[in-house]
Amino acid sequence: MSRVGVFGQISEISPHLFLSGAQCVRAEKIRQKSISFVVNATIEEQAPYVTGVDYLRVRVDDNPYAPLSAYFDSVADKIKTVSDRGGKTLVHCMAGVSRSATLCMVYLMKHEKMTLRQAYNHVRSRRPVVRPNVGFWKQMVDYEKKLRGTTSVQMLMTPQCDMPIPDVYCEDLKKMVSSFRESPSLSSYTPQAAYLTSKRSRFLTGATRAASMPGRSPSSILSSRPSSASSLLPLTPKFSLVSPAPSRRPRENSLFSIYASSPRSNFFSTAFISR
Repeated sequence: MSRVGVFGQISEISPHLFLSGAQCVRAEKIRQKSISFVVNATIEEQAPYVTGVDYLRVRVDDNPYAPLSAYFDSVADKIKTVSDRGGKTLVHCMAGVSRSATLCMVYLMKHEKMTLRQAYNHVRSRRPVVRPNVGFWKQMVDYEKKLRGTTSVQMLMTPQCDMPIPDVYCEDLKKMVSSFRESPSLSSYTPQAAYLTSKRSRFLTGATRAASMPGRSPSSILSSRPSSASSLLPLTPKFSLVSPAPSRRPRENSLFSIYASSPRSNFFSTAFISR
């Protein structure tokens, strides 16, 4: 099955644990899979009510700063309880990529005795599109250290990204950057070029407004720096690897814009890898 096709499927992580996006959560599918417990890890979606099925709502956005770790133990323990009683659990978020994948990985760490790296590799083997956001990765790294006193995944700074990423993403990132550089249409296009293009675009728009605004000139607009890195995102596709999962609703802020107001050191370690 193609990666695109996986989005429309309920993925079996284990005989008693399933993972999906919101579009798959239908009464007939819940009955077909004999699901007895549903974890809804979204803010916006309502799961269909099915008689005999228990529900748990985890109201957390797919945001690197969202405190999903506050639910790690309660969700993992409930999945274990349902399993011990012979039941089956479905964990879903909007796309079955970030929030729900994180909760499944935490369960595997706590109750199936997997390391974080093993849990990620297992879930990814069952659902290749999983990609927890970097903030959830940091929370899982901290959780594994709390469980076992050590961690199997490191958060690393790379020359290609302006934020730490888990080392399990590094190989994919290198392939993405290599593909980006080898593309004839993109090989000469850099983040610096994107910045200048975006800056010029804002200047041209702002210069028109400045003509009718007393006390402001086009040069004052040009000299101002962008308020966030979000303006680079449409022009730099290589950053899509660490972006949040797809959403049915547009986001008001990009993944990068929320990093502008707080120093990275408050949330991530500062290990480095070479280019």
